[in-house]
Amino acid sequence: MKGSTSLDPSEWISGLLQTCVADGATAFDLACGSGRHSVLCRDLKFKVTAFDRNSDLKVNFENLGIPFECVDLESGVWPLTGKKADVVIVSNYLYRPRLLEIFSLVANDGFLIYETFGIGNQRYGKPSNPDYLLEPGELVELLPSGFKILDEFFGETINPSPAIRARLFARRDGSL
Repeated sequence: MKGSTSLDPSEWISGLLQTCVADGATAFDLACGSGRHSVLCRDLKFKVTAFDRNSDLKVNFENLGIPFECVDLESGVWPLTGKKADVVIVSNYLYRPRLLEIFSLVANDGFLIYETFGIGNQRYGKPSNPDYLLEPGELVELLPSGFKILDEFFGETINPSPAIRARLFARRDGSL
């Protein structure tokens, strides 16, 4: 079996996206980098928008046929005020002062898929700065009421390379 690379979509995120409503559902890929999850969403028939602060990525996304917005999620006024998506994906990104705004992007009955590094990852390399490493249960504690946790994980993973990962899959209850 061929091992995955950091350019491949996360196996965990890929599996979850298969369970979310597609065919026209909207998806946001925040801090999208190369767009590995944006491409997967597009292929699954989501109406995906990729967001990243690196404006050099725009031409790559144009070539992929994926809308791209150059936004800095960490400075000034929150650039995504009023926007909502059926699925919000965050992978390998953490900026604690904006977590509540990120959670607010999830539409009623929508899904949050969040996967990043956890404390303890220092022994595997970068990121090693605690500012970019989640504590066990931290996302769950910060998640506003109205979300149902569908899956949560904190621990060691080996694919695509050894790391400490924090994962959260949650759904916003649209009846609240």
